Amino acid sequence: MARDQIKVPFGYVEPPQTRKGTVFVFETFEDWTEADMQAFTLWAEERKFVRAIFYPQHEETLRRMDIPSKEPYYARVKHLESLLRHADTTIQLDLDTWEGKRKKYTPMDTSLHFLTDKTPGPHFLCISDRYANQFITYPSFKEWIKRLRLFIINQFHVPLNAKLHDYADRWETVDLGHES
Repeated sequence: MARDQIKVPFGYVEPPQTRKGTVFVFETFEDWTEADMQAFTLWAEERKFVRAIFYPQHEETLRRMDIPSKEPYYARVKHLESLLRHADTTIQLDLDTWEGKRKKYTPMDTSLHFLTDKTPGPHFLCISDRYANQFITYPSFKEWIKRLRLFIINQFHVPLNAKLHDYADRWETVDLGHES
């Protein structure tokens, strides 16, 4: 198999990559507004992400995680599609509805494997504070915190699990201006 050859001037140094990888956003998205989406996209642009993948979770998954959700999955997806359509950003915004196709409980570990296998790295995970408190209790958390960087949105202003401080160099909090 022949390689493609590229001609460059002598001494050419490829410019360093200024864009980072993909950020996954796990949330119910039922209470997100256009202002929240704008705040998120501004934050993601400042961080120089290439792509953001929004991953709403099925009601069965949320129920098993003890995360309340008033609206059904399809209504939350429709709301999120509307928000993404009106978002003004240079970042590629995508909606992944794989969990809706499964129509059953999907462990977070399975979802993360699915997303990381199909997207280029490096990978980042953006979740709310209540999701973070659930995620750290999973046995696979130790594996995932080594593979991706965690961003915790101060959305519900709940105290974070003390175990998170053992991994303080792998996560940080983000304030997107949520008033709830």
